[in-house]
Amino acid sequence: MFQMTQVRTTPDSSVMWSNEQSRHMMDQMTQLMNPTPSDESDGTAHFVVLSSEEAFRQVFGRDRPGRIRCGG
Repeated sequence: MFQMTQVRTTPDSSVMWSNEQSRHMMDQMTQLMNPTPSDESDGTAHFVVLSSEEAFRQVFGRDRPGRIRCGG
């Protein structure tokens, strides 16, 4: 939903973000949702995958009662 409200497609089919901060936040969420190896001391790689909701929560923080998230 966040990406749908922040991205515009130009006539030549390229993607244009509404602002640089939105693009950066989406990049952070994408990195959290895609499996990435984490370095372990024993030399084995472990993958951490987050749901889209959990990635959103980590980037934007927890909900606050009485506030509209991403409204401004």
